[in-house]
Amino acid sequence: MTIMRVAAVDEFGPVENLRPRTMPVREPGPGEALIRVTAAAVNPADLGMCEGRYRWREPVRFPLVPGYDVAGVVEVGAPGWPVGTAVIAATAHSRTQAGGYAEYVTLPTEYLAPAPAGLDPAHAAAIPLAGLTAARALAALNLAPGRTLLVNGPHGSVGGFAVQLAEAAGVEVRPSGPVDGVLDVIGGAAAVAAFAAVRDGGRYATVVPEFWVAGGVFAPARGIEPVSVLVEPDGLRLAELSRLADAGVLRPRVARVLPLAEAAEAHRLLAAGGLRGKVILKP
Repeated sequence: MTIMRVAAVDEFGPVENLRPRTMPVREPGPGEALIRVTAAAVNPADLGMCEGRYRWREPVRFPLVPGYDVAGVVEVGAPGWPVGTAVIAATAHSRTQAGGYAEYVTLPTEYLAPAPAGLDPAHAAAIPLAGLTAARALAALNLAPGRTLLVNGPHGSVGGFAVQLAEAAGVEVRPSGPVDGVLDVIGGAAAVAAFAAVRDGGRYATVVPEFWVAGGVFAPARGIEPVSVLVEPDGLRLAELSRLADAGVLRPRVARVLPLAEAAEAHRLLAAGGLRGKVILKP
């Protein structure tokens, strides 16, 4: 049995619970591949899952290894994914409980996409979750070229990718309304203000469903049907994002790179805010 180094929690609670430890590597089954992780991005969802504020589809299995985003190399292959292939993936933690804060992760091959050839692993690992969320949200808005869009958090990971993808599709991104569509990536009062910027009959999507406020300015009288967007693993869409990254359309940003053993510090940095780019962990 192969043993790997991970960062994990044995119970929900403060950031100090996230510690280095060792765990067995799960051997891949049919339709899965074993990935040697070269970089893992830290996301706000990781903080929530360690604190116990997250929703899983099945009872949580401890020790819990966080991490939604990985870049790596196929170690044990599967049809279409030979050993040595550089890949990126979103781990779909809510359904797999497979975390990226580890030396290895075993994932369904349908989650995988070729890594961008022109990016280092740290920047490649910044793409999957935020990129897939942004792409899914823009697909829900379905704005034609020439239409206008407001993103209320354009400097964050999801918002930044949404701006880049929208502009590449010919959509005009504006800092204020009125606009044809809005993407809310913040929630709360910012979501309400963003909704007010949409023209009557326009389109509105949010990726922060827990902040959804029914009624009030969200009443249907304005002819706007709000859409709540949840990300799903999608290797084909992720492969297109990888291609766009290689073409220079998608430009991931990295703020800090830390060793895996400093995962708790990575969570502190993210919780403190003010970062322009992802915090990346390297095993």
